[in-house]
Amino acid sequence: MFEIESITWEISIIGLSLTLFTVFNITAKSYIHKTDILLCAWLVVLNIPLLHTLLIHLEVHSAAFNMLTNPMLNLLHGPILYFYVRTLISDKSLSSKSDLYHLLPFTIMYPLFMLMAHPKPMVPLPNSSDNQVGPVGEHGITNLFEPVFVHFGLINGLLFVIYSILTISLLIKHQRKISELFSRNDSRISLSWVYALPATFALMVIINVINEEVLDSVSQVSAHSLHMLSFLIISTVLCFFGVKQKPVFYFRGLTVTKEDTPQEAASIDSPQQDSCREDSPLSDEVIQDIINKMAIYMQTQKPYLEPDFTVYALAEELNIPRRMLSLVLSNGLSKNFYQYVNEFRINEVKALLESQQASQTTILDLAFQAGFKSKSSFNSLFKQHCDLTPTQYRKMLITKAASQASI
Repeated sequence: MFEIESITWEISIIGLSLTLFTVFNITAKSYIHKTDILLCAWLVVLNIPLLHTLLIHLEVHSAAFNMLTNPMLNLLHGPILYFYVRTLISDKSLSSKSDLYHLLPFTIMYPLFMLMAHPKPMVPLPNSSDNQVGPVGEHGITNLFEPVFVHFGLINGLLFVIYSILTISLLIKHQRKISELFSRNDSRISLSWVYALPATFALMVIINVINEEVLDSVSQVSAHSLHMLSFLIISTVLCFFGVKQKPVFYFRGLTVTKEDTPQEAASIDSPQQDSCREDSPLSDEVIQDIINKMAIYMQTQKPYLEPDFTVYALAEELNIPRRMLSLVLSNGLSKNFYQYVNEFRINEVKALLESQQASQTTILDLAFQAGFKSKSSFNSLFKQHCDLTPTQYRKMLITKAASQASI
């Protein structure tokens, strides 16, 4: 075994460099959304322990900086995760009074920590007795809150678990609605990558606990090193996925461009347009009329060739409330929007495969031409629709053409 402590500051340099590069890329974008601001803020908070480790290695000490960047900043991780995901799936403002309650633990604990005396400069191990991070006093409010600071690591972990559960609940509700709204389902729409954040946190907590409590006497891996590695891994996940992630409502309408504001994009689903209740009765004649309008528009305009085609765009083109379209698809065709649109795409691929001009084109290229954006989803949907894989279907066409030519 080897002593990982010797490379702790190198871990810090990697994390800080990656974060600086990511923040630069985000701030260089032509339009910065509030989700980008939240992402940058979270990366900064995550990297404060890494910065402290680097400064300690360089023997740079500042009591004021240590106190301003004290461990209570860790209380922001849970709320930022929740706000970040909620803002990705909705354009709801973060300025409501109820949102302020999420910041209450930080608002109380941060100034209280600064007002108390501390025996040593802050080191990013708030639950470690060796570092003696916490209040030192003999009277009043100091003694009252001392147990909270002594067990801060446990309390902070429990808070993050609570916010992880709230975030996962948001994601589940969002993912249940995807097939009704979008014609594609990838990680940028489903936000499935977000599950990696609480999963990584839980895994690193387990590893840290085992290292500190079970393997403390034999482990040559310092707790400090594992803590820094934890911050680095979570930062890496955020940097890799977050920099590419757009708010989901960016994909609602075909008319949305990078110059459009999210409010303009979200206006497609305005209250007036969604005035139709899901339980509103629709006659068979009305349902059939809307089905015919949709079919004519899909066949003549072929909007499904656009990978980001959504039910919002279809509702806007047909001047029909979005909820009414979803109701018609469900009651009239027993399909959701995702199934409906991708059937047109499958038929488009089949028509292209039958075309002589496409004989030298790869099946994947044809799928992309038809509006698919994922090889795996295309293969799955094609097999489900045709009972054959795309390759098998092409071979069947070749065999059929050869048999006809020989007659």
